[in-house]
Amino acid sequence: MPRFYIVSESSEDTLAAADNLQDAVGAARQAAVQGAAGELVSVLESSGRAVKQFVLLPDGTVAEQPIATSTKSFAAVAAPDLAGPPIAVGDNRPTG
Repeated sequence: MPRFYIVSESSEDTLAAADNLQDAVGAARQAAVQGAAGELVSVLESSGRAVKQFVLLPDGTVAEQPIATSTKSFAAVAAPDLAGPPIAVGDNRPTG
């Protein structure tokens, strides 16, 4: 059973599989070159965790993208000054 899978993030298709990370990275870079600019190609471990991510840039080069690993909520990251304290279910305080 392969240890790594190469997946298109736009179509969610599995494009290839590899037994080691070096081969998986090579296959992911090749898949990114064959896709459209801006489309992400990820290397996933067999457990489903993303370990590498690549994107084809408009100039034709392939760049590795950082993978977000933060556990913060999207709202706290997107607008930290607007994210207030959580409100408990059944809380009757007015909102707004």
